[in-house]
Amino acid sequence: MIVEPGAGGMDASGTGAQSSSGGQSSGGGGAQGGSGGGQSGAGGGQLGTGGGSSASDCPFSGTVKYELNGSDTWPQDVVPLITEAMDDAVYYYNCYANLSKAITVNYNPGVPTAEANVDGWLSFGADKGYMQVATAMHEVAHTLGVGYSPWSELLDDGRWVGPHVDEIISSLPQAERDPDQYSQRTYITADSQHFWPYGLNQASEHQSEWSLINHVRLVAAMQLDKQAYLSGEL
Repeated sequence: MIVEPGAGGMDASGTGAQSSSGGQSSGGGGAQGGSGGGQSGAGGGQLGTGGGSSASDCPFSGTVKYELNGSDTWPQDVVPLITEAMDDAVYYYNCYANLSKAITVNYNPGVPTAEANVDGWLSFGADKGYMQVATAMHEVAHTLGVGYSPWSELLDDGRWVGPHVDEIISSLPQAERDPDQYSQRTYITADSQHFWPYGLNQASEHQSEWSLINHVRLVAAMQLDKQAYLSGEL
């Protein structure tokens, strides 16, 4: 499911990767692409752990990884595009949070944009415009629980009420914020599957590298809030 520019409405994908735990099907927002690392592995699967800067430049050491599923059968022009998008995505996730996830990446031309679920299944459709870092990061967020229970339990009239997210978004210095109006807020809003700002729900939300870094920071904070809720601390 993708959030269309403008009014904030949603356009159902129709080929939902549904969760096995009552969550919603996920979506992909377009974004500007980046640069990524290479590929490794043999046969139909290729393993990636991300490109980008050396590990010594990273404040965190996450272990988000992905595998391309049957990429030897994909159109060969999409393999490097998806690999680059995923390499960049896992680089930012592993560099800016201590998160862990094993993701299986698929190519499914029946998917209009991109989609993913909390079981770690992520699919790109045939539209190459979505084979870029912000879309990949948006989808990785769904594999990490964005849009999945507990979710509505942590919303009050569309506003996220978890303290870890509040601490991140309220303490961001101006130099680390994007210039748009929403990115100046000191709170996060959400619908049933997406959040703003820094949710990377559409192309225009990738305005700078801070768009990607803050996205990861908030997804990690959401996990902490969800864990606190499940343990009865909230």
